[in-house]
Amino acid sequence: MKRIRSLLLALIMLASLAACGKDGLDLNPNSNSSSSPSGSDNSTSPDSTPSSSNDVITPEDGMAIGYEGDTLRTVFFDMKIENPQTCDEFDGLTPDEGYKFLTADLTLYNYTDYSQLMFDTDFEVIWDLDDDDAWAWPECNETTDGNGEPEYSVRSDKQLPIEYTLGIHKSQTGLLLYQVPADSTDFFIAFYEVFAPEEEGDEPEYGDSFFVRFSE
Repeated sequence: MKRIRSLLLALIMLASLAACGKDGLDLNPNSNSSSSPSGSDNSTSPDSTPSSSNDVITPEDGMAIGYEGDTLRTVFFDMKIENPQTCDEFDGLTPDEGYKFLTADLTLYNYTDYSQLMFDTDFEVIWDLDDDDAWAWPECNETTDGNGEPEYSVRSDKQLPIEYTLGIHKSQTGLLLYQVPADSTDFFIAFYEVFAPEEEGDEPEYGDSFFVRFSE
């Protein structure tokens, strides 16, 4: 993880040097109109490819970086982040002291010939590249079952499920809900390709990394 953050930081610094004008690098070039939390229900529809304001972005040197509304292509699916914003209350929930909520709409499209098992922890938010602890998974409730084993559930029915299957040539759209520090302004939502080990006991293998960059 630390190596991935270091590579990402180096790429961002290079991009800043190349693109920075007198007003600095625009972190959110697609934010020409205001938006509000979608609050839309999760939906699945067959044979529908998500639209994008740009061409599909594929990795170079193991990494792909996009912005709000861009479509990034992983080996498992296409992904797109839209309508990211922060708020002090969401669906009757309030964040911890010193934090605020960050919401974003995620659209996935499985272009492969295999169903993909998905988890809410597949997508994390990062708010400080210099701090290895400056990240979070989506919000969830944690309880225990009758055997004392942990059970997880979403905090709002507007969120993407904790676990779901993305079918062949199907789309899934839903809400990502995070807690981030109240003074944070710039963010990445990240996805890392992880491949199950061929033999039990082996470590999983990592593929390319994908980052969607935006500011509030």
